[in-house]
Amino acid sequence: MIIVEMNAIKRDELGKQANNKIRKSGLVPAVVYGRNKENLNISIDGKELKKVLSGTESRENTIISISVEGLDQKRKVLLKEAHLDTLTSAPLHFDFYEITDGEKLKLVCPLNFIGKPEGVKNGGVIQTLSNQVTIECVPEKIPNEITVDISSMNIGDTLFVSDLPSEEGVTILSNPKSTTISILAPRVVTEETTETEGTEEGEEGKEGEEGSEPQKEESDKQ
Repeated sequence: MIIVEMNAIKRDELGKQANNKIRKSGLVPAVVYGRNKENLNISIDGKELKKVLSGTESRENTIISISVEGLDQKRKVLLKEAHLDTLTSAPLHFDFYEITDGEKLKLVCPLNFIGKPEGVKNGGVIQTLSNQVTIECVPEKIPNEITVDISSMNIGDTLFVSDLPSEEGVTILSNPKSTTISILAPRVVTEETTETEGTEEGEEGKEGEEGSEPQKEESDKQ
């Protein structure tokens, strides 16, 4: 679990004009909401938030401890959504979910595949179908990532969600039959073989056509 600290300012004025004014000042309007909690409207430094999250191992599962000016209690939150400008990608609004200790959360957790598969050493190709899973756990057990050693995988092997290592206090909600990664046979060799067979068939057909021409000429002469 990763926790970072940030400061924010409580905002009382709401609406489009008020939000534009906040953005012109270099801040970004945001809201903090949670289960059975009253919404808290704040302004936060978007550049600082980006810097803080980019320096952590897992942006999606980073707990942010927000100190709001004028309020004594810090708010522990997760960034749920960042609304961006469609043209400039500049942040327009942030949605934060306030968490409570002991509350089970549903999160998306990245998968970190380590090791070089035996199948790749033998010329195989890695096919990654999913590099993340949905999990459920309490805030104290949020993993930065789930590390998976794939060094023993051979050509033809498939790693399913059910094969992922278990983490204490973490429940994987994704379909256990879903594929995360597979080791495929070398594509180049298959393509070359197909191309060679096609060429040989073409040459045999050509030879047959050339061989039938003289017989036709003899028939015409007769």
